[in-house]
Amino acid sequence: MKEYIFKQYLDNVLEHLSISLEDLFQKTQLRNIVEGRQMLYYLCSERGMRITEIKTYMEKFGYKTSKQSILYGISKAKEIIDNDSDYQYIVKKLENIEL
Repeated sequence: MKEYIFKQYLDNVLEHLSISLEDLFQKTQLRNIVEGRQMLYYLCSERGMRITEIKTYMEKFGYKTSKQSILYGISKAKEIIDNDSDYQYIVKKLENIEL
């Protein structure tokens, strides 16, 4: 069930931030790509997924990351969301997934 939710959040992040699947899962420091990953981590954690679950789902797409990187990404996403009303709006839209 949680993997389905992960995939729904993934699809929503890709669509709303206009990022391709390949771009999101490449090792890059481009801001929009990094913020997309961070947003995905944040949404999953807010939904109650454990860090290890998020890490496992990311690895299924070929993206290897550490637990520390995911935790850092979640904290950065919270920072961005708290200070940017545009991101607050996007998160509200992204959180509404069909189950």
